[in-house]
Amino acid sequence: MKAFQKGYVVAILLAVLTIVEYIFAVNFDNELVKFVGLSAAALAKVGMIGAYFMHFMRIFKTEEAH
Repeated sequence: MKAFQKGYVVAILLAVLTIVEYIFAVNFDNELVKFVGLSAAALAKVGMIGAYFMHFMRIFKTEEAH
């Protein structure tokens, strides 16, 4: 997958997770369900942003061969 395609896929997934967050925030009255749903969506978004846009996984890799 090309870099731009991967970026578009991640952006679409972030948009979908934002919609899921909105649904949890507006439609659920149970505070525990709301908290778990919002937390799960937020953690998924943080993971995707860290992995694809901030290149967080490079911290754990050894130096690249040149």
